[in-house]
Order: sequence, then C-alpha cells, then structure tokens
Amino acid sequence: MRVRRLLGLALATLAFAGMSFTGPFAAEAAAPQVSWADCEYGGGKPAKHSTGYWYCQGGTYNGQRIYGSSGY
Repeated sequence: MRVRRLLGLALATLAFAGMSFTGPFAAEAAAPQVSWADCEYGGGKPAKHSTGYWYCQGGTYNGQRIYGSSGY
C-alpha cells in the first residue's frame, strides 16, 4: 500500500517536472519578431517577402519577421 502511494507520488513529481522543463523550449520555438525600428537599429533593412510579410534583411535580426506586417 505504501509503495503504491510513493510510486504514484514519484510519477506525479516527474510529470510536473517534465512540464516545467518543456515550457521554455516551447516558447523558443515561436518565430521571433522584431519591430521596424529594431531592424534598422540592428543594421538591417526591412524587405518584403514574396508572401507579403516584411522581414529584416541583414544585421543583428537577419531573417526575423517584422511584427505588425501583414501578408496580402
């Protein structure tokens, strides 16, 4: 009885530890976005992609999408 209870507690602890461990990696998986001004300040130039979105080309933020830009 006691072993079963401890095993359940250990599994629950591992599950919670796993959730807190994967949280930061899920946040990093999102595409980074910068502002138009940050792109230019970092040494890049905003460039319109064929999808209609604006991306920072060159500089510190090379390849990152400029937020607020919409595709059309």
